[in-house]
Amino acid sequence: MAGSSVPLALLSAMLFAVSAALQQHAARRTAAGPAPLGVPALLAGVAREPLWWWGWSAGAAGFCAQALALRLGSIVVVQALNVTQLLFALPLAAALTGRRPLRRDWWGAAAVCAGLILLVTVRGGVEPAAGHRSRTWLVVVVSAGIVASLLVIARRLRPCPQARTVALAVASGVCFCMTAVFLVFAGEEVSRHGLLAGAFGPPTAGLVVSTATGTVLVQNAFAGGSLPTALTAMTITDPVASWIAGVVVFGGRPAVGVGALGAGVLVAAGVALLASSPTSHDQRLPPS
Repeated sequence: MAGSSVPLALLSAMLFAVSAALQQHAARRTAAGPAPLGVPALLAGVAREPLWWWGWSAGAAGFCAQALALRLGSIVVVQALNVTQLLFALPLAAALTGRRPLRRDWWGAAAVCAGLILLVTVRGGVEPAAGHRSRTWLVVVVSAGIVASLLVIARRLRPCPQARTVALAVASGVCFCMTAVFLVFAGEEVSRHGLLAGAFGPPTAGLVVSTATGTVLVQNAFAGGSLPTALTAMTITDPVASWIAGVVVFGGRPAVGVGALGAGVLVAAGVALLASSPTSHDQRLPPS
């Protein structure tokens, strides 16, 4: 059964990439006015964009695939494979903006994906594990502190759109990591006590809060920066944070050794290529 989580995780990554590309296109177009928009105005604006709703639908389908993958496999493996969004997002961004990704973009995305997949491989163990709910609060408190700090940093980075986008995207990645943690526990609640009881349990409440917060943050990140910048920061943060949560909450084993070091080098090299790419710093408004 654990092997079934891999194709589901890849499917969710593809759907999330489609969602991100469409929503970023709509958010950038909404925020293209002379004055910066606040959160309520931005959300009201994107809600009037049909393209944004198509992106939302793709994201909802990806969320369902992710929930099934988390039910069948390890949170560390599923969230690590989610980074393949980068490979799916590059051609989508090119189709929407009319700008072809550079060769370095493909090499950077491939290095990031290869590094995280290598990390999963050397770690071993893809079976889902029972979580320790008493440790979840520690992860929640630490995550909330990180998100709050990043929001303060993003506020100070308003004159630097790309840096602000990275801060907001990292914060949203932390939120979506918590969404994955709560998804695991919510699935357990539904399987043990039924759909109605599970829908109103504490894990579901946490799931709603983390998902809503992450969605608002990522829309702000999309509105202020390019898709590669926002998506790279978010998709790197999510699996790394999920790996830490997997160790703390689900008893995962830390990966050590030459393989883990090689994975780290690949990820770092890929991030450096993508972050410094001219494509990532393209601030032109997507065509209507």
